[in-house]
Amino acid sequence: MNPTPCTSEGTCRPPGAALRRCLLALASFLAGCTSVQTGIEINAPAKAVRAVLFNIDDYPNWNPYLVKVDGTLAPGSQLYLTVKPVGGAEITANATVTSVTENQLSWNGTGLSQLGSGPITLAVPGILSARHDFIIEELGPGKTFFHNDTNFSGSVIPFYDLKPIEAGMEAMNQALKKRAEGPVP
Repeated sequence: MNPTPCTSEGTCRPPGAALRRCLLALASFLAGCTSVQTGIEINAPAKAVRAVLFNIDDYPNWNPYLVKVDGTLAPGSQLYLTVKPVGGAEITANATVTSVTENQLSWNGTGLSQLGSGPITLAVPGILSARHDFIIEELGPGKTFFHNDTNFSGSVIPFYDLKPIEAGMEAMNQALKKRAEGPVP
């Protein structure tokens, strides 16, 4: 008995090759991607919005969603994020800053983990990744539109509830608006 299936042409496949192909196809199917796009009009100049947004050390004082960001806002630098989705447990993540301009801040994050399970990072490619873009769009004197967008990808996306994350992003937008429109602290 031959344990390695062979075709009539003499091509042989190791045992389990068909199963591996099926699992790879299933993983590719499940490796969904989706985005959460939010935004808000702020009655303040872009300069004021930028001053609040780019001061990550002050996030614990006003930001209900990104409750803590450690690191430096420079392309290629590493950030350690603590995210608080509405109604959910805090999530920690590592991110790499990809862009810092006058009107945009972007980073890519991977390896999300629950704080309750300790500071564990899942360094498994394809499980969950996110690209986050903050875009400041000047609409006119004293008026700015803030885009707060995240593009998610990975095999857990079809099973992941993004509603608490979207609600957290919306809460951040409201808090940024209040902070930028209010008196300078």
